[in-house]
Amino acid sequence: MSAGSFEEFVTDRSAGLLRTAYLLTGDRVEARDLLQGALITTEQAWGRFDDQDAATASARRQLVAAHTSWRRVSRVGDLLGDSPVLANAVGFPGFARRPTDPGPPDEVSTALARLAPQLRATLVLRYGTGLSVADTADALGSPVDTVTGAIARGLDALGTDGPRLASSLALRAEQVTTPDDALRWVREGARDRRSHRLGLLALAAVLVAIVVLVALSL
Repeated sequence: MSAGSFEEFVTDRSAGLLRTAYLLTGDRVEARDLLQGALITTEQAWGRFDDQDAATASARRQLVAAHTSWRRVSRVGDLLGDSPVLANAVGFPGFARRPTDPGPPDEVSTALARLAPQLRATLVLRYGTGLSVADTADALGSPVDTVTGAIARGLDALGTDGPRLASSLALRAEQVTTPDDALRWVREGARDRRSHRLGLLALAAVLVAIVVLVALSL
């Protein structure tokens, strides 16, 4: 790969990707979670990329997909934290309520939060990340015409124009910083992901055992 190693990619591109994730989510903890997952997946597929730009585009698509997907609102640890039946499951590996760390509220972040995730992502990619309409469409997996219409609707909903939104998002993006040792952070995230999967398997085994015991006692 002409772009060099994955380690160089993390050094060169993680800060920009994290700013995009923060503008998408409005929360520094969730943004780091999204970026960590995207970088883990990017490393797993590293040999498929021709250069850092291709790897960045792939990681950006993963950030958007994670933000707009229904899966982002169904994190098992968060759900279990509010469950009186399964509350003890937080003791399994990888099960813990995720803290939140929203940035200081401002007019732009409040307005963006009211938009649907897909529309918010469209505006963030176009004006927060500075992508062209074509590259925004690629990151969203949507036709260019659809993205063009969404941009117009989004700006109208916010009551602003592109240059002013870009300026506001640039200031907002400065509120998040990458971890001091981003590569180690990615490695730890990969271990945590494996731990979480083991926790899911352990929880499933316990539930199956309970069902079996109940069935045998009838």
